[in-house]
Amino acid sequence: MNKLLIVIFFVFSIFSFSQDLSYARYVINELSSPSMRGRGYAGKGDHKAEKFIRGEFKKYDVKPFKNDYLQTLSLSINTFPHKIHLRINNEELQPGKDYLVSSSSPAIKGTFNVVWLLNDSLFEKEKDKRFEDMDLSDKFIITDKYHKELKKENLFGSKGVIILKGEDEKLWWHVSNGNKVLGFVALDVKKGKISPEVKQVNLNIRNKFIKEYKTRNVIGYVKGKTEPDTFIVFTAHYDHLGMMGKRSYFPGANDNASGTAMVMNLARYFSKPENQPGYSVAFMLFTGEEAGLYGSRYYVDHPLFPLSNIRFLINLDMVGTGSDGITIVNGKIFKREFDRMCKINEKNGYLNEIKKRGEACNSDHCPFYKKDIPAVFIYTRGKEYSEYHTINDVAKDLPLTEYKDLFLLLVDFAESF
Repeated sequence: MNKLLIVIFFVFSIFSFSQDLSYARYVINELSSPSMRGRGYAGKGDHKAEKFIRGEFKKYDVKPFKNDYLQTLSLSINTFPHKIHLRINNEELQPGKDYLVSSSSPAIKGTFNVVWLLNDSLFEKEKDKRFEDMDLSDKFIITDKYHKELKKENLFGSKGVIILKGEDEKLWWHVSNGNKVLGFVALDVKKGKISPEVKQVNLNIRNKFIKEYKTRNVIGYVKGKTEPDTFIVFTAHYDHLGMMGKRSYFPGANDNASGTAMVMNLARYFSKPENQPGYSVAFMLFTGEEAGLYGSRYYVDHPLFPLSNIRFLINLDMVGTGSDGITIVNGKIFKREFDRMCKINEKNGYLNEIKKRGEACNSDHCPFYKKDIPAVFIYTRGKEYSEYHTINDVAKDLPLTEYKDLFLLLVDFAESF
């Protein structure tokens, strides 16, 4: 009889794990699908993602703190919602695959002559006296990684700058510089798409700068049975980079549909009556992280319950791998909790390694930590998947190598309080 019970428990456990993993796949597939438009601000992809998350919270009876789960805030962002074109030698290049447009770029249309700045040495303005008396206001400078600072500051007054990227370099985009529009266009272009003989480039880029874009955090909780006024908090950002033109979008499967799925799976688990925790558990899905931690910074200035009631906060960002274990940012700061997690992991054999780091303001834990809230940031490590901020960060390729073990570790850790 005892052996039978053990077998039944084992089979049930495997079924339960597969259910958790299946739900994670479902969430990641939805959030990184073309209909979500990269969960950015062109085409209101963030609103579509927020609506989906809100629906899942309702489905699993996760409670809102007020009348709904939403917390509205504003941010300024430059977008590229229209068709964009870059032609070189009459070849139409593909945004995201062949080139990227810097998020701070203005609109531009026309054919422009180019000048080359390739000397494979660290840039010093005084070394390029040949540009001092040259009018570059209607020209593009084509240069390399040694002169990438030209993307930030238009030292020679050119119409724009093209930074060549090696064939083995990935084109990764960011939108954190999109809160303002500069007076020149900056592009990253694959080196193989521009030969040294090129004299002109043809561009048609239309931007749309949105000064007060309304976007929303999605926040819910499960009430604790013994200490309902004290909270364990799980956070992740659900936003990503959005669209570059009409067709190219950045799916953001690992960054950060994976972290969002983990938080939603934890909400699903703790919302079941048999899993009601001792402390209350809050689930916060933030917007605007890629644009500059907007959602989490807004939350700590407008909390839905006293920040001092947070016993511990775990932020999850890019948790789609795990063959090499996990890293805990702020693990060196909160040694007691780090040691507790290590002991749980060692006892159950979940992950290969738990590595600790010091302070880093690189995700949504940071605004909480700056308010003296005990907060850490967890990400997985592994060479099995390396896409980051590219159009190739897609759900079908995301391995979720140690997803279920990280999920179990987080559950055990939350229940240990």
